[in-house]
Amino acid sequence: MEKKKLNIFIILMLTVVTVVFYLVYYSAEKSVQLSELQQEIKQLRLKLDQLETLNKKNFVNIQKVPVPLIFCGDTLDLENQFIRERVEREFYSLLGDQGQLQLYMKRTQRYLPMITSHLTDAGLPEDLKYLAVHESALLPKIRSRSNAVGLWQFMYSTGRLYKLKINRYIDERRDPQKATKAAVRFLGDLYKQFGSWPLVLAAYNGGQGRLSRSIKKHNSNSLIDLSLPEETERYYFKIVATKIIVSNAEDFGFSLDHHEYFATPQKEEIEFTIHGNQMTLEEIASVFDMSIVALKEFNPQLRNTYLPQGTYELNLPVDKYLKYKEKENGEEINGVFSLENPQHPNVDDISSSRLPSFR
Repeated sequence: MEKKKLNIFIILMLTVVTVVFYLVYYSAEKSVQLSELQQEIKQLRLKLDQLETLNKKNFVNIQKVPVPLIFCGDTLDLENQFIRERVEREFYSLLGDQGQLQLYMKRTQRYLPMITSHLTDAGLPEDLKYLAVHESALLPKIRSRSNAVGLWQFMYSTGRLYKLKINRYIDERRDPQKATKAAVRFLGDLYKQFGSWPLVLAAYNGGQGRLSRSIKKHNSNSLIDLSLPEETERYYFKIVATKIIVSNAEDFGFSLDHHEYFATPQKEEIEFTIHGNQMTLEEIASVFDMSIVALKEFNPQLRNTYLPQGTYELNLPVDKYLKYKEKENGEEINGVFSLENPQHPNVDDISSSRLPSFR
């Protein structure tokens, strides 16, 4: 009996040892296999990165500047090697930054239709909308190192000259509608002064005085004959390159479904009057049952944390507008709410920024 128990014990021990040995061996083998697999994945990723880089280079290399090339109604003389080289320099440079271009495309539905409408109403070329794409990447609150602000990158002096309100509370250079109206007037005035769109864009970038002096010095109205700072010499051709790619997005491999565009919801403007004490943006947002984030998104011109006594033009989402329109006299919460337009148009006819922008 004891011998039988001993045999069973020995068999169990051998079984345990066998299982432990198998598990150790199996684990070591799997560890080696896992390490080998990780190395293979690393090599595959490296090859994919190389292929992506190669494809990107090939993608850029096979692209060509379209002929004829027309901007603001003018046909660029690509037979002139100096003009062609300047165009291609900006074209290939921009084409190589596909991430930035993808954002351009996504933002176009947010602002370009509104910009186009204002340009058309003023009788100016539609192509000027690409100036805003290049200047700001279609970001209304962007500020440059030289303190130019908004979609059109207005300096303080130019913004004030064209009646944009700029103070510690409001900066209408950041208001897409108001800044666009001012930019259209500015561009129209520049055209009256210089008479050609290449010169207008050079003046927009480098200033009227500098351009006028260069025209007088070189006795020429041709942009390529003028000696200007490099940024200004390249500026017109950068806008042309932006148009080539953004206006022919699918030809350059950019294809977006409708839902992929960064569209802006419909909005309507009201007048909001604050009597007496100031109101914080949080308090104003609560009046309209909005978050402060939404209030700022619909009103990029707001630059402080509060507004003092006064009357302000604010944009609201259509649903919030309609909700408050139902109140005859509005609500008095440390201020008076009033609607600018007593009759609201058909929702489908509401004027809004619904346009086709890696900053």
